[in-house]
Amino acid sequence: MVAVFAVALAAGVIGGAAYAEETPVGTATTEGPSRTEYVAELEEICKPGAKETQQAMDGVRDDVHYPSRIPLAAKKFSKAAAIFGGTINQISAVPRPFADEARLQKWFGYLKRQEQFLKEIASELRADRTIKAQRLTARFIHHGNLANNTTLGFGFNYCSFRFSRFG
Repeated sequence: MVAVFAVALAAGVIGGAAYAEETPVGTATTEGPSRTEYVAELEEICKPGAKETQQAMDGVRDDVHYPSRIPLAAKKFSKAAAIFGGTINQISAVPRPFADEARLQKWFGYLKRQEQFLKEIASELRADRTIKAQRLTARFIHHGNLANNTTLGFGFNYCSFRFSRFG
């Protein structure tokens, strides 16, 4: 049993190395940009959005602790959702590396869900349902981590989820 696993593991590693030699990461193919080019292009788009989101969400953690500031927190979450959604729309239009299409499709699914969570959090805060907003925040963070895990090998910085940018 252990020998079978070792052979399968070796085949996977060797097969992966052979594939990597056939399609270098830094070169474009007829099926779209290389991963390196793709990441560079997306990072240029994500950087301003990440910084704008960070500014929009400034102080939201304190806001949610005071009932009189809950409406302000809701506005911040709404603004963050709009910025986040706009960034997603921009990066969605960028041609993707063919070899990474399935992984990126999954990543975009997580990002869209995160956008929806931000909208729902704002809605719940407007309705003064802070406990529900907390639950949604936990799900927002979880989906951000799932998104990061999906694209871990890409080396994103501004396009990766960092909870610290959200308050």
